[in-house]
Amino acid sequence: MILAHLSDLHLGFRAFERKDRGRNVREVDVARAFQAAINKMRDIEPQVVLVAGDIFDRPEPTQGAMVALARGLATLREALPDTNVLMVAGSRDTPHRPGDPGALATFDAFPGVEAATARRRVVHLPDLDFHAVLVPHRSAISNEAEAVTPDPEARWNVLLAYGDVTAGGGSGFVVRADEWDYVALGHRHSRVAVRENVHYSGSLERVGAAPWEEAVAEKGFLSFDLVAGVSTFHPVAGRPVVSLEPILFEPARKARLRERVREVLEEVPGGIGGKIVRLRIQGLGPEDLDQIQKLLHDYRRQALHLEVSLEDAPGPAEARPDEDFADSLSDRLAARLGTPGLNEDVIRRAVEDALTQASHRVQGSVG
Repeated sequence: MILAHLSDLHLGFRAFERKDRGRNVREVDVARAFQAAINKMRDIEPQVVLVAGDIFDRPEPTQGAMVALARGLATLREALPDTNVLMVAGSRDTPHRPGDPGALATFDAFPGVEAATARRRVVHLPDLDFHAVLVPHRSAISNEAEAVTPDPEARWNVLLAYGDVTAGGGSGFVVRADEWDYVALGHRHSRVAVRENVHYSGSLERVGAAPWEEAVAEKGFLSFDLVAGVSTFHPVAGRPVVSLEPILFEPARKARLRERVREVLEEVPGGIGGKIVRLRIQGLGPEDLDQIQKLLHDYRRQALHLEVSLEDAPGPAEARPDEDFADSLSDRLAARLGTPGLNEDVIRRAVEDALTQASHRVQGSVG
């Protein structure tokens, strides 16, 4: 019995004012990421797909966002006609007016799709002996969510919810992990395992206000084998995001700044073409930014987006706790390497001594 768990699609998300055949490039990116995830499900063949909120980027989504979701569901239905899709609204796609069903409710009419937009919903799939409770954002922050319980008669019990939840609870409702076979959560854009059976799948694309904070994080979705109790991450390729190491502006060497900017941007593997890039400069005031504006203009034509972040210059360097250890390891190996009659056993003993010290340090730091 396989589940697929994805969340925070943010279909309709827009940024950077770049267009691709009339559509915002980032809106196209998130739609492609969703379609890529659907295509991967053809191989996974889940019996149930769980979509944990913020499916749209706003309560009144763009027509392109509606089409992207409809196309993805149609693709899934064609490839896996018996697969059920369960969805809940997040804070982004919850309708403003309590009586408004919201755009997501449109897809509740699709065959095999259950979409909870405001109130908690219980879904039972008798062919799978599967019981699910769907808790959208509005329900999660209300008292009605306190009534969320599994069905003791069902073989499988799954909770699908949107909110900032820990193992003990949060967002107005308590999650007792041992009562559920799986808890699929949405809201966090990073993948987080709260418990072995309680997961945030994370977003499919870097859709936050500061995408460089997730520059090295792999994006994708999860599958979960209910029989084995094992989760598997399935990566989905998105637009590359690069956060560069900071450049220190030296007032006494102003001409050097242009060289350093050129160096760090030219050294990006594969170039910056089409990427989202953050350039960090320390100690440079806004009044001095003019001297590199023309240079930045040239690079901005290459990147999808080039963000320039002006930061304070670092204070006096402080020795890190591990610097003395690193120095002692370096000195010890250097001394051994200079020893007459050096052999493999001598090198191995030196490394083992260093690893013993490192182990003691790690054990002492665990709380």
